[in-house]
Amino acid sequence: MTIVLGTRFLRYGLIAGGLLVAEGGAGAADAPAAHEAGDAPSMPEAAEASSTAEVLGTLHQADLKEVQAGEIAQKDGKSKAVRDYGRMLVNDHTAADKKVADVATKENIDLRASTPAPGANDMGTMASGPDFDAKFAQEMLDDHRKNLASVIEARDRTDDPRLKRLLDDMIPTLERHAAEAKKIIDSEPKK
Repeated sequence: MTIVLGTRFLRYGLIAGGLLVAEGGAGAADAPAAHEAGDAPSMPEAAEASSTAEVLGTLHQADLKEVQAGEIAQKDGKSKAVRDYGRMLVNDHTAADKKVADVATKENIDLRASTPAPGANDMGTMASGPDFDAKFAQEMLDDHRKNLASVIEARDRTDDPRLKRLLDDMIPTLERHAAEAKKIIDSEPKK
């Protein structure tokens, strides 16, 4: 099994950290949808995710990126719903990252050493504009759906009980984030 940190760029340069779990050890080239239109190349092309350390490192990096995305939404969101969504991202992914760090500590894992290095332009500046809210919400919906599928896949494949419990606990939050992003999209006026 391979976990590849997704590097989806919004059209304005923001990357929302997503996880992509794929079978095989050959790397991202084997991962379905790893390079969709507009996506940057995936992070470590062939990171074996059989270890708890690698899964925790990837989760840590994804949480950090979601916190940054939330901060941008709070700053640049046009609607109260997007700003509130950004605040939720910051709060929930900060809390999730603390749980990741706690599991890493209990497992005697150096989280910094296990976290994939960020790629070039991992966090750009999202341009504000009239379409910010709709584009941001769509990217968050897409990323959280991918993250949810990846967390479920990783949970189902791990034999580590602490990691399994952590991943299980993340599922309702990711589902809520996807549902809230969908609500924002559905509330946007149709053009």
